[in-house]
Amino acid sequence: MTGGVVRKITKPALRDNLVWARRNYGIYVMLLPAGAACFVFSYLPMAGLVVAFKDYNLFKGPFGSPWNGMANIQRIFTMPGIVQSIWNTLRVSVLTLLVGFPAPIIFALMLNELDIRWYKRVVQTISYMPYFLSWISVIGIVMNLYSVYGPINDLRLLLLGPDAKRVLFLSNPAFFIPNVLILTVWKGLGWDSIIYIAAITSIDPQLYEAAAMDGAGKLRQTWHITLTGILPTTMILLILRLGGLFGSNFELIYGLRNPFVNFEVISTIVFKMGIQQADFGLASAVGFMQGLVALALTFGSNKLSKMVSGAGVW
Repeated sequence: MTGGVVRKITKPALRDNLVWARRNYGIYVMLLPAGAACFVFSYLPMAGLVVAFKDYNLFKGPFGSPWNGMANIQRIFTMPGIVQSIWNTLRVSVLTLLVGFPAPIIFALMLNELDIRWYKRVVQTISYMPYFLSWISVIGIVMNLYSVYGPINDLRLLLLGPDAKRVLFLSNPAFFIPNVLILTVWKGLGWDSIIYIAAITSIDPQLYEAAAMDGAGKLRQTWHITLTGILPTTMILLILRLGGLFGSNFELIYGLRNPFVNFEVISTIVFKMGIQQADFGLASAVGFMQGLVALALTFGSNKLSKMVSGAGVW
């Protein structure tokens, strides 16, 4: 009986999906380049993970090199500085999540309250322009701003007087992590807020009208209507961010390091072992373990999100 019911339900549903796909085949055609790029750059390179389990020889290649089992993975835990790099990665990622994740939500809520349309568009356009700058460009701008004879030092002398000494800000290890957080939020704030603004605009305006008639102010409307309405979107983006908790912005961190600040994260360790020391097996093993942790975090956060809010990636 159950099987007959399932057949009666699924066959029309499948037929409707095929009809919809036939009528909107252009959408699938448009997705082909993106799907092909994802397959070529995200899935094909996964074959190179075999290097993590081999004694890699550059001349024999990844598939001709002899197997060495779990030796490379065991070597990870004897690497000098690996514990500190894991701690640094986790510290930067958690702080970036705590600061950088709510920032675009707050920014989107503030933009939503602006009544002057042209001003709202100007602010939004200016806010997401930094996203299109490459990280190396951002690092170059920062080095010029914070240099000994840069504008920030000039402003400091203007405020404190000509007797104040010029400071090399980038040589201060205590300033490194705050600088990473500031630049990460500044670069991604406007772009990340676009998703939340789109989610806010999809909320039924009648809900706000009904809440206003019941005496709810702006704060109550924001808390009970706006934030509740964008909760599924927020949870999905949070799941994706949690999946990258053991990742780090390699370009930014590597670019800001200098002789005074030796700040190692997992990605810089992989770069040092794989590119500078040509130990491709060990570098691949570190990347492989990092990917496993990211996969576990994604599955765990998705399950937790479904339990708490009912929203999930799958």
